[in-house]
Amino acid sequence: MSKALIFPGQGSQRVGMASAFVSGFESGRRVMEEIEDAISFEISRVVAEGPIEELTKTENAQPAIFATGMACIVVLEKEYGYEIAKNTKYVAGHSLGEYTALCAAGAISISDAARLVRIRGELMAAACPDRENYTMMALLGVGSTVIEPLIAPYQSGRNICVIANDNSESQVVVSGHRKAVAAVCEEAGRCGLVKAIELGVGGPFHSPLMSQVAIEFDGMLSDAIYRDCDIPVIMNATASPLVRKEDLHSYLVGQITGRVRWRETVDLLVNDRDIDEIIEIAPGRTLSKMLKRSYGQANVRSLETVSQIEEFAKNGG
Repeated sequence: MSKALIFPGQGSQRVGMASAFVSGFESGRRVMEEIEDAISFEISRVVAEGPIEELTKTENAQPAIFATGMACIVVLEKEYGYEIAKNTKYVAGHSLGEYTALCAAGAISISDAARLVRIRGELMAAACPDRENYTMMALLGVGSTVIEPLIAPYQSGRNICVIANDNSESQVVVSGHRKAVAAVCEEAGRCGLVKAIELGVGGPFHSPLMSQVAIEFDGMLSDAIYRDCDIPVIMNATASPLVRKEDLHSYLVGQITGRVRWRETVDLLVNDRDIDEIIEIAPGRTLSKMLKRSYGQANVRSLETVSQIEEFAKNGG
């Protein structure tokens, strides 16, 4: 039997989230140092001290979450002897978490991934200076089949609303112009919507409104070196395993504007009989909680503390 590792995206950040891995282990410190050298920014200070408003900025949150996940992975491997490539069938990451997944799978180096994540965050943060005109809303109690017809009239011009994250049968995230999103939420209220929660992000991510970011990011990707994956990565864009490293560039560009097909990704993992456990890697438990709500029978755990890693390793992973 094998494991599947999943990695969270933006919104999972909290002050101090990487401290146990960085202060307690030389391997964790080296990961943070490598990332800071790659992005020429002391991200460890923001992670350790905050304030949360500074950490939540897109250009900081993205490398900080990536650094935390990779520090956890390296500590798990180097300090506790867990062989990820041997014991893991698939890895997957939610939006930003896809970079952590790709790095854990050996498809891209820590330094290259860190640089791309920082650039990605900066471009996304700068894309919408008039942020009050845009929003992302998590819609609880409804799935994509309900929301698809509601967003159909809002696909162009100044009235854009799209499904950014298809998270589960009872949760989607919509993204776009604030007025269009508000109209969709109003209609969803008559179709089973339980609650709408505005996300604290810096723009209408995973929507056509990020097209210019995708164009600029495309030009930044040429220096990255891609390798064959040691572990198949379930990609956001296709909800299927990455087969060819040659496809990775186009996937990473397309992810900027494309839908995160997380519901289908989780379906694949849960229904794979070779996988006996799905593990969310730090920071946070957002993905594991969401997965457990959808699949009560699924064997899910999160690793975000040293004690959790110790227990996991002691029991043989």
